[in-house]
Amino acid sequence: MNLSIANKNSIETLVQCYREHGYVKVPNALVDGAAEEIFANISTQEQWNLVFDHNGTHQDLNNIEVAQWEQKDKDNLNHLVNEQAAYGFQYFYETIPIYDIFHKNLMPGHFFNEIVKFLNCDLTLDFFRNLTCAPEITFADAQITRFSAGHFLNCHRDDVDNKNRIAAFVINLTKDWRADWGGALHILNDDMQIEQSFLPTFNEINIFKIPVEHYVGYVTPFTKEHRLSITGWLRSGKNPMAL
Repeated sequence: MNLSIANKNSIETLVQCYREHGYVKVPNALVDGAAEEIFANISTQEQWNLVFDHNGTHQDLNNIEVAQWEQKDKDNLNHLVNEQAAYGFQYFYETIPIYDIFHKNLMPGHFFNEIVKFLNCDLTLDFFRNLTCAPEITFADAQITRFSAGHFLNCHRDDVDNKNRIAAFVINLTKDWRADWGGALHILNDDMQIEQSFLPTFNEINIFKIPVEHYVGYVTPFTKEHRLSITGWLRSGKNPMAL
């Protein structure tokens, strides 16, 4: 198993783009076969946490259990989510909290742990430190996310108190995504207009400086595929979950 960053891109070019704009995309980001291996391991995952916000409180539901609900209960959940989304912050998608799984030793020997180790090895962290010109980065936390039809993530800035987030990253693991399916990552300017959009592109990493307003666009009802990615944050200071 070889999970590592490829050396196919000019680091100088990436650094210049990040300095000028506060965001950059890294195409063909992982070594040959790495993205395929991660995709193969997570695309067959059946159980996910279906997450959303309810009046400021994060909610986790078991996606398998939700799938067995009666239709009226599913409709009630969608109504609750959409009502809050209309006027405030809201999100609705599926996730696997691999940062927590690793540090709490919840799934010993599982492939999820290898992803966290890869993100926090010296070679990976040095790549992110050099690209973002942020030597203070000490660790990465992450989750695996799956956006399907009807899922979205409203505008937010990622600058959570006491998290010491320097930059955010998205490792895209989606194959053959269509632009008209939605689900793009949109970066906004100070006037809350879209400045840059990143379509989910297989084996591409999108990185952007925190804080900046951004969102993941609504995934259309006719979408039949999943938008898969590893999303996370590059943070400074002591890792609060490290032993």
